[in-house]
Amino acid sequence: MGYRDLHLFNLAMLARQSWRLAQQPDSLCARLLKAKYWPEGNLWDVREGPGISYTWRSLVRGLRAMEKGIIWRIGDGMNVRIWDDPWILEGITRRPRTPRGNTVLSRVAELIDPYTGTWDTELVKDLFWEEDVPNILSIPVHVDREDTVAWHFDKKGYVLS
Repeated sequence: MGYRDLHLFNLAMLARQSWRLAQQPDSLCARLLKAKYWPEGNLWDVREGPGISYTWRSLVRGLRAMEKGIIWRIGDGMNVRIWDDPWILEGITRRPRTPRGNTVLSRVAELIDPYTGTWDTELVKDLFWEEDVPNILSIPVHVDREDTVAWHFDKKGYVLS
């Protein structure tokens, strides 16, 4: 077939199928898998465990490979974890550089002013290091819709701006 690394090609195809599960959560396949493997949670939180099928184990590995290139686009902020999920455009990890410390805030929604639907600027400045603040405040907020997952790179692997 001419593929240089069949393992990487297979992983890419599994990641593509995992992307379909994420983008089409109402499809029959996604609903069946959700009912069995993550009924109470989020697709991005699933892990391999004992007793899962070979197909699901393969899809989870594709999902793990795909995670390295995704970023959350902020809507209402309810689904995005501040310290664990990639949501900031700058940096390799796309997470805040600021250490969590003793803060009890966990969701991006807690950084958004509920009255104006924009960033709570004072809270962001108090909570994060100086280099994180402009990166966070430059992210558009769309409180009228849910957070969505997007691909952070273009087809050739370069970071989209």
